[in-house]
Amino acid sequence: MMNRSAFCLFLILLLSGCNFLPTNIVNEIDMSQGVGYDLSKKSNIKGTIVFPIFKKDKTSTTEVRAAIGKSSKEIRTILNNETRYPLVSGQLRVALYGKNLAKKGINDFVDTINRDPSIGSLVQMAIVDGDANQLYKMKKFKNDNVSVHIQELLEQNMKMGILPQTNLQSFLFQFFQIGQDPYLPLIKKEADNIRITGVAIFKDDRYVTSIPMKDFFIFKALVDKNSIGLRQFILANHDKVVLETLKSNAKYKVKIANGRPEFTITLKLKTRLQEFAPSEKKRQAFDKKKYQKQVEQEIEKSALSMVSQFQKHSVDPFGLGAKFKEQFRGFNEKQWNEGYPSVKVYVHADVEILQTGSID
Repeated sequence: MMNRSAFCLFLILLLSGCNFLPTNIVNEIDMSQGVGYDLSKKSNIKGTIVFPIFKKDKTSTTEVRAAIGKSSKEIRTILNNETRYPLVSGQLRVALYGKNLAKKGINDFVDTINRDPSIGSLVQMAIVDGDANQLYKMKKFKNDNVSVHIQELLEQNMKMGILPQTNLQSFLFQFFQIGQDPYLPLIKKEADNIRITGVAIFKDDRYVTSIPMKDFFIFKALVDKNSIGLRQFILANHDKVVLETLKSNAKYKVKIANGRPEFTITLKLKTRLQEFAPSEKKRQAFDKKKYQKQVEQEIEKSALSMVSQFQKHSVDPFGLGAKFKEQFRGFNEKQWNEGYPSVKVYVHADVEILQTGSID
């Protein structure tokens, strides 16, 4: 048994050993919190980093630096040669990719982030309709942290709005899963603002198409469990109904018909009426059954239109192929990819309006 003196000596050595671990002092490193990549001339890549500058007894500012190279590692080396302190990635919050680059593929740049053990898997990612560099350099954020702003913009719209949940982890899961294609938010610089304008849909790691904001509500309900959000429906006779989702659940069923898979998607929504504006400007009771039926028809129409768009571009963000693979051992990826554009998909919506307010 170790005696008291030996134990004390062991404890001192153990504690002192902590000093040999690498440590970083905040004001002696540059912590990149945002990165961006754009396609440049001659197949080069323009890489942009955003990092805060901490000043003693002064308000911190944000530095935006850019460099051109063949790879993210080369760009990082160039930028390190320009910064006063070494660049570290442990506080990375957001990674942006210009649309032109995304059309060619972003796997190399995502892989670099994924392989860095200091970077967490919840980093937000987005495609920029334009250049990531120009978005990061907006004058409005000269004294603000633009990367933090973008991260919070995306996360609050995922949590409280109609943007589907995405991040580095979900992108990689969808990318590597057989029978599903990834999707990411699409953002754009508009005047002095940064706006979410769509959802970018990928084929493998290449941006192929997108869906507009008007389809977010249904898309999110079909890919996220218990999604919430608001959606305005312009129905027959131009009646306007605005519903808030309280609970949602999408179920996918697949069966083999004439040797080919067929899918039935059942979407159940429990909602609350937020606004009702009949086309006839007179006071009238809200006919719950009538408007539930009309909303169901509108959802089914919009969902099938999205499916048709995805099949046209041979992209599968709903993961129909993955669901088919789960249930049938004879799944063949090549045959699935060839047959996917003509696969039959049916959508059934079940909308229940639980609360209609004082006009109930």
